[in-house]
Amino acid sequence: MAATKQNTQEKSLGKRLALIGVAIVILIIAHFLPVPEGLTYEGKMAIAIMVAGIVLWVTEPIPMAISGLALMCLMPGFGIFAYNGTPGVWANFISNVIFFILASFGITSALLKTKIPTKIVFALMHLTKGNAKTTVLAFMLATAVVSAFVSNLPCTALFAGIAMSSIIDLEKQNGDAKHAANLGKALMIGIAYASIMGGMITPAGSALNIMTLNMLAANAGFTISFLDWIIICAPIAIIVLIVSWLSVSLIFKTDRISEATMMAIEKNGASIGKLDGFDKKVLVILLAMIVAWIASNWTGWDATAIAVAGLAVFFLPGIDVLNWKEYIASVQWSIVLLIGCVQSIAGGIKEQGAASWLFGATVGKLAVSAFAVVAATAIALPLMRLIIPVGPALIAISLIPLAAMGPSMGVSAAVFAVIIAFNANSTFLLGVDSNNMMTFKYNQWKMADFFKAGIIPTIAMVVLHATILAPIVSMLGY
Repeated sequence: MAATKQNTQEKSLGKRLALIGVAIVILIIAHFLPVPEGLTYEGKMAIAIMVAGIVLWVTEPIPMAISGLALMCLMPGFGIFAYNGTPGVWANFISNVIFFILASFGITSALLKTKIPTKIVFALMHLTKGNAKTTVLAFMLATAVVSAFVSNLPCTALFAGIAMSSIIDLEKQNGDAKHAANLGKALMIGIAYASIMGGMITPAGSALNIMTLNMLAANAGFTISFLDWIIICAPIAIIVLIVSWLSVSLIFKTDRISEATMMAIEKNGASIGKLDGFDKKVLVILLAMIVAWIASNWTGWDATAIAVAGLAVFFLPGIDVLNWKEYIASVQWSIVLLIGCVQSIAGGIKEQGAASWLFGATVGKLAVSAFAVVAATAIALPLMRLIIPVGPALIAISLIPLAAMGPSMGVSAAVFAVIIAFNANSTFLLGVDSNNMMTFKYNQWKMADFFKAGIIPTIAMVVLHATILAPIVSMLGY
């Protein structure tokens, strides 16, 4: 037994070292390759660092944040950036995105301490009256509403846990086994899809939305306001949400939920009780933040500053929604560090003109219409997401050249930013994405189930991006 364990560890170690070696080889080859016309050596190496990063982030031989930090610190050695200065390695790492993410973890932690998400679920469940299809819809709507203001991962984890304990386990005990299995697939996959779409409704729904807006401002010279984001993204997200529900309902056939299960659900819902003073405090603060975010369309208030102010209110004496230990435990530092590293590396690509070169060497050589460019992007991004399952990397590698391409093709860079944000947040096809794995761990669906259910929503998203997105963006003056 000990020998087997040792062999496994050695094999694992060898594989990890080999993957790190692949990233190093990419950099070595890039160093010795001739510099392409129109590109500098520094620009070439900036692209190589990002490619090496994608390899390390996808395969993860070491934690993603650590490989990101290491690659970021290589940039001065290739003349891309100095460590200090503006632009520089450290300056490009820090942005409003980092502070918004730090605030969002606290907002999420505060909301998840309340009865609000559970109350939403059981209120909707009361209306479904045992219809399995509308029960799945109820869970998806509840997930999407909460995900519009809470990070996708904890939101998915919360509602998956509620679905498992309040419905799926009960139906396995009280109902038909095949029906329980299909209901489990429909609920768990539906919740993962709903979290993605809910997170797209507002900029606050995902840290990657804020990262996209920050990079849009850096590379296109403008950003999208909070209210305008909702006007642009909410219709697409809601339509795709409904299509996702139809997809899981059609593919995983469900019947009525058993009477015994419904009685248990009603009992559990009644036992939760009414919202107490703590719940109401969180709700009032969150509503105030939403109002301030929407008002920022006219007031010019900074969305990140509003988030940070809301976080601070949670700690005020007499309010005491959060304490420091709870907040620190809620922060996912790997996400914070990885986004900062990707921002820094992406800044090097932009600074050295590599983004413009990428555009000029590829799409820029094609004489195509604006519609064709948008449609091609809408189709290509879901496929790229399968190859680059790391959201921040997808944003950096695609938004910089597309933002540069927009004006010359007669397309607002805001169109590309929205398409990229939708795809960066997650995928309907790849079950191993971190958000989707939050439901996979309950062993209700297989990877083939997830892919099969995701084909129709992906097609719907592509069609909407290719058709109605640009007109909406144009209508708002971008």
